[in-house]
Amino acid sequence: MLKITNFKIDPVETPGLVHADNLTEESARETTKLLEENNSRYHIFSTIEDDKGIYLHNHIVHHTLTTWSLGARPEIIRLHQERNGQYQRQAMVIQSSLVEDMAIPSVFKRCLGREENYRNFERFFLKEINEYGYQAVLQKYLVGGDEVADDMLCRIYMGYVHGLIHIGMGLEYKQPLVLAEGFAQSAVHHDMWYTEYLTLAETLAVKAEEPPLPLTALLDMERRDYAIRNSSSIQFHRQTRKHSGRWAMDKEVARDGVLKNAKAELVRLAARYRVSPPGLKQAVAELTNAAVYLTVGAQREPHECRFDFFLLHTVTSSINLTLFLEESSFTNAQKCRLLEYTGRVYLMTYAGMGCPEPNFDWLLSHPSKLPNQTWATVFDRACYHEDDGHLCKLIRVLKHAENISKPYDHLPDFKVKQNMFLPAAIAAIDSSSKQPMEWTKHFDLIRGAGFDECWENIPLRYARVPEKIAPTVPVAKPVGEAEQPAQTLKNHVQIPEEAAPEKSTPAPTVAKPMEVAEQPAQMLKNHVQVSEKPVQHNETRAQVLVQG
Repeated sequence: MLKITNFKIDPVETPGLVHADNLTEESARETTKLLEENNSRYHIFSTIEDDKGIYLHNHIVHHTLTTWSLGARPEIIRLHQERNGQYQRQAMVIQSSLVEDMAIPSVFKRCLGREENYRNFERFFLKEINEYGYQAVLQKYLVGGDEVADDMLCRIYMGYVHGLIHIGMGLEYKQPLVLAEGFAQSAVHHDMWYTEYLTLAETLAVKAEEPPLPLTALLDMERRDYAIRNSSSIQFHRQTRKHSGRWAMDKEVARDGVLKNAKAELVRLAARYRVSPPGLKQAVAELTNAAVYLTVGAQREPHECRFDFFLLHTVTSSINLTLFLEESSFTNAQKCRLLEYTGRVYLMTYAGMGCPEPNFDWLLSHPSKLPNQTWATVFDRACYHEDDGHLCKLIRVLKHAENISKPYDHLPDFKVKQNMFLPAAIAAIDSSSKQPMEWTKHFDLIRGAGFDECWENIPLRYARVPEKIAPTVPVAKPVGEAEQPAQTLKNHVQIPEEAAPEKSTPAPTVAKPMEVAEQPAQMLKNHVQVSEKPVQHNETRAQVLVQG
């Protein structure tokens, strides 16, 4: 952890666990500035809970640090932040006296779960880190095992593991203030059904009434369990409010679906995910591999590849398990507990998306949009994708998962093999929409991959020639194979035009997923000069380096 009170990004000191080899001082300085601007200008939540039923998160820190590690140029990193900054809420005022009083346990507890205290908690945790060291803060507020630590341990998973991701980025990039932001974000969440579920599962696990199983085996058992598989539905992702007609998640997937309809069944399975100190390194790799298994395998033939918004959070948060493993201040027992809690949350997430059947044959047969794509190609393309960072995070952590899974590739519990990670990353970047994200609306990610309705408007991979032209044998042709290449953000890669935009077919009581902003974000390609120089697709800009 760096001894600083603000932010400092550097190509040598803070490249990230997985990064490109073209990190520059210019991009480092711009990333540092953007982290400072985000911290001072914006709230950690981009919505008010009463407006959307849940908090939607400010992802700027995640996006900025990920594109930094992937080798993005400074102007691209800034343009992403300017686009995503349009829909952020303003930062709240810090109350210095309350920050001081948070050291009183009763005041600390009283302030939990209230978003107006985010900046106060951020300053409080930064003060604690500076005064006692980050490792003491990790013990006191995460893994120590007392009432405060146990409460905060559950809160890092609330809000779809965003606290876990943010804390992990603080550790990965050695940034005390990012770590403080992650703790503060966790502290103001109040999705207490996570606490109930994790406590029940741990209590049952201690009894050890049934033998432990690998997470992939438990995922497969979830899929075969009727109650769990049907505990949620696509309607959770298509809710609207009666008068405004706007999307809102007033009924939450886990609280009102999975745990309401299949709590006992899920807790019983979750209790069987238990980790023991021998083989901790393998356990981290296995859990990371399982996150990839449940996420990238969730494809539906004959449709084009798509990736589930909620499931991919299991992958993007899994890199933190390596950081926990390497944290010298954690005991083995504490590391095991962190892995168990994380795996059990992944089980709940999988249930909420309808337990999609893995189809790796279909994933691996994805027709690449560019020839000879490498990790460097995919990293470079991911830097230009105009969303809020979800896709580039997925791609970077897929590479990390490949790295740490390699020693165990021969083991049956490692379902995702070495030849699958790069094709999954290629399918992910190929699935990305050329239409920039509008506010919180993604035009490429899906929600509820296990439900048939989720795939209704996803194009088929192959468009068949009409029968009157070919009455005997249908001829398959890849969708999106255009005559002319589309103009892209890059100055040296051309990507074929995609199929026509997907059209929604809303039912009377069904809402389109996620509201869109009043004004679309300005596309990056309007700011970046695109070279007219002919493209050489086998040229790559960066090679991937891995540290740690």
